[in-house]
This record gives sequence, structure tokens and C-alpha cells, in this order.
Amino acid sequence: MKTVGTPAARVTVAFALALWIALSQIPHPRPIPLPADASVSEFSAARAIEHVRAIAQKPHPLESAEHDRVRDYIVSELTKQGLAPQIESGFSELNWGKYHASGNVQNLIARLPGSANTRPVMLAAHYDSVPRGPGAGDDGHGVGVLLETLRALRFGPPLRNDVIFLITDGEERGLLGALLFVREHPWRSEPGVTLNFEARGTSGPAVMFETSTGNQWLIRGLQSAVPDAIATSVAYEIYRRMPNNTDLTIFKRGGLAGMNFAFIEHPEYYHTAQDTVEHLDPVSVQEQGRYALSLTRWFGNRDLTVHPSGDAVYFTTAFTSLIVYPAKFAVMLAMLILLGAIAAAGRRRGIGALLLLLAALDMWASVVAPGITYLIDWPLLGAVIAVLLLATAPPILAPGWRVAAIALCAAPGFLLIVPLVSGLIVALSLPGAAPVLAAAAILMLICLLPQLNFMLRARK
Repeated sequence: MKTVGTPAARVTVAFALALWIALSQIPHPRPIPLPADASVSEFSAARAIEHVRAIAQKPHPLESAEHDRVRDYIVSELTKQGLAPQIESGFSELNWGKYHASGNVQNLIARLPGSANTRPVMLAAHYDSVPRGPGAGDDGHGVGVLLETLRALRFGPPLRNDVIFLITDGEERGLLGALLFVREHPWRSEPGVTLNFEARGTSGPAVMFETSTGNQWLIRGLQSAVPDAIATSVAYEIYRRMPNNTDLTIFKRGGLAGMNFAFIEHPEYYHTAQDTVEHLDPVSVQEQGRYALSLTRWFGNRDLTVHPSGDAVYFTTAFTSLIVYPAKFAVMLAMLILLGAIAAAGRRRGIGALLLLLAALDMWASVVAPGITYLIDWPLLGAVIAVLLLATAPPILAPGWRVAAIALCAAPGFLLIVPLVSGLIVALSLPGAAPVLAAAAILMLICLLPQLNFMLRARK
């Protein structure tokens, strides 16, 4: 005999679903941008934006007069901070399939010495813009972040490791400056970790969206340095299978480990005349600066010559700091869920069969793409537990611990999947995200079948 809920029990579960829907819409907490008179050892978005204001006055593409003015401004600012900036000049060429780009580039490179360097931390951004836009977001803000981070580091405690500031040229033409650095510069193989700052818009949460392989040690560092970081291993799985087009792509191909950071809201301003300081969100700049300064201080005081191998599964929610666990754990979790799904299928053949099919897919994903599995694991685990609770419940189920547990089991589907889908809609637009939306809807429907079945089955 199948369990039927009392009206009060069904209302309780329905209320829980409505609550999870509402909670899934809560945005991730964001920092307050610090003013220009903030402590000298802290990162100030206001101070960083003053650099952006100087840089993004007009479009400054490669080999233009305005480009040279921006180059000279950055060199002057690095010199004011007590460094001896280098200008790495050279011809660079990119050939990827049918795409060809070339040009004479001028990278700007400076080094802040540490007290007992193991391997340097490298911060990177590019200073050229597209011909159509002044490039406040892409990537004037990144240069501003590097200059303000340098200033804060000089007023803070000395670091163990050196810090390299690499401001590349010709990124918009085709990653030309990064190619020149990786091919020719004497420091090209030194960095122990590289932090690259980009944008595909002018506002929105700053996200760590890409890493090099074997990223568990990098993500643990991110978790320690910036507990409220926004990052997801789904993005890692996507980007490592795509022909990316940021400087970090070139750095990774050159054998460097690193992370990529960007904000992506208001993409309609991207690469246009509207990519201005007036449209640049100070909160987004503060978030980028928090990553840059906190991670530089954290990695800057570690031995970067040795670190563990392996990838991580990682994600955030609006109510937790960054959650991280080894990819190997995803395989063990998938096996546990598969066993539970087998038991559920033996109890409730209809729902159980669908859960078993999803569990088999999860088992496969845990081997080939473990970074995506948390989206399946936790909602599916909740569904399996809910089915087993219903299968062992009395014929009539009133509100109590079982109903509370069944209601709670629905939470992961909303709290993990909905925010990610919302972000993908911004990144890809609604038409581009349509396949993801369809897959997410199917996944959530299957995982919510126990609750839906419980609510809709009335007592005979």
C-alpha cells in the first residue's frame, strides 16, 4: 500500500517547496566598495577606479596613439610604487585554425620582491581595448585592480614570495602579449600561480570561472583566502573543453597554474562605446580586488614549489561559504546514491526506475566530468531519501519528522540548480541557455517526483 499524506502533511511539503523557490532567488552577499580614504593596507574600489578613469578615456587599441598614452600612464604608476617596470616589445602572431592575428606588442612587467621567494605569484590583466570602446570593464578595471593591489601590498606585511605584475598588450587582437611573454620572457616559467582578471560586461558578481587542471590546491587556497568566493566546478568542466580566448589560456598552455576571474552582467556594453567608467560597478571592482589582494597574500606566504595533485568539486550557495571536496569523493558519493536508487527502485518501481536511470548517469559523470556532479548528486540523494522514507512510512502520514525530512530533501535542487541556471542565462542569453534550461527542468522534475507525488495523491 502506498503512503498518503494528510491534508496538513501535503500543505507542509507544498509550503516547503515554495520556500525553497523563494530562497533560491536570494543573491549571494557582496562586499561594500571601499572609499578612497580607506585604510592604506586595504583594497579600495574608489582608488582602483581612479586608475580606470585615467586609462579608459578613449578607445586604445593596439598600435594607436591613445594606446601609447595608456602604456606611459601605467609605466609611470608602477614607477611611483617603487618598482622598475620593463617594457617587453616584440612581434607576436597567433594561428588557430582559420583565425590569424599578428602585431607588435608591448607588455608591461614589474616585480615586487618577497623576503624568501619560492615561486612568484603573478597577477595579470591586459591594457589594450577594442577599437570601438574605451574598455573600462574590459580590461581597464583589471589594470586598476593590479595597480591598487600593488599599492595595498606595499603598505601591508611583506610577503614571502615575489609578486609579478604582468599587464599584457594585444589581448583583443588575439592574445598576442600573453603569447610573447610565454614564448620569450625570462620569467615565463617562474610563476607558481597566476591570477588573471577579465570582464565581459561592466557589472555583476565577480566569479572565479576557470582554473588550470589539478586544481584542488588552487581551490583550497581560494576557500581559505576568500571564503565567500563565487565559484563552481561546472564552469571548470565547461571551460576546459572549450577553445577559450583569454590570456589564461596561453598561460595554461605554457605550463602555468592559475585562476581566471570576471564579471559578466550588462554584456550589451561589452566591446562597445558604452564600456565606460560611468557604467562600471564599484562593487564588482571591489570583489575583483578582494580576490587579487587576498589571494596574493595567501599564496604569497606559501611554498609554491610543492602542492597536492587532483581536481576538486566546488560550489557556493547563498547561505554557505565555498564548499570544496576532492573529485574522488564524487565517485564514492555517486556509488552510494546508485545503491540507494537500486533500493528505491525495488520499493517504488515507477519513480525508482527514473531515479536509477539518473543515478547511472551520475555514476558516469563522476568519472568523466566530476565537476558537474554536485548538481546531480545532492538533489538526487534527496530524492532517493524521500522515496525510501515514503516506502517505509505508514499508510497515512501526518506532519512529523518524516514529513519534515521529505520537505527538506527538496532543498538541494532549488538552492544549487536555480542560481546556476540564472547565471547561465545572463552569460549565454535566454536562447543560448535554452538547452541548459531544458536539462535543468528535467533534472529537477525527476528529483522532485517524491514530493509532487506525495502532495497530489489524495486519500481515497
